[in-house]
Amino acid sequence: MSTAHSTGSGKAKGLNERLLVGNWELVGLLDQKQEMWGQKVLGVPVLGDDTIIQKLYDSGIRSAFIGLGTTGDTGPRRRLYEKARRHNLDVVQAIHPQSLVASSVIMGHGVTIMAGAVVNAAATLGDNVIINTGSIVEHDCSLRNHVHIATGAVLAGGVTVGSGALLAAAPRLRKESWWARVQSLALARL
Repeated sequence: MSTAHSTGSGKAKGLNERLLVGNWELVGLLDQKQEMWGQKVLGVPVLGDDTIIQKLYDSGIRSAFIGLGTTGDTGPRRRLYEKARRHNLDVVQAIHPQSLVASSVIMGHGVTIMAGAVVNAAATLGDNVIINTGSIVEHDCSLRNHVHIATGAVLAGGVTVGSGALLAAAPRLRKESWWARVQSLALARL
């Protein structure tokens, strides 16, 4: 069994379940909120904040997942991902067993796919991408690094989403619409 730690304890509640199903031993969570330190989230201890990443690496931890979600800004999650990588941690994928992911999907490091999400044929997901609960990413979509597809969003075939973009809950995007190319750090909402 491999060991991993999580950075962030909010979205980590959902991610813990994904990793517990896999072959991971969760050794702890990291959270910026000092009041969380020493507490447990779904039975996993909160060890401290991200200043202890090097200490964890030195103790033999080699893998992590990013449990920090986004609410309007993907920057904090991106910075945490980059910090973990700078400390030589492998940022692992967390894919819920009740999601549907086509075998032809290409995924980068640290991709998170939540329950009920669908990612169809020939889609490409960059590093640190979140496909949230109930979202659909159709065939031939290209999601660059650090993209967050929020709950219930639907991308029709061939949509490209730029690095760092956040698609808010439940938008529907078609390749033919002007929304089809979402640029970096863009927010899309109906």
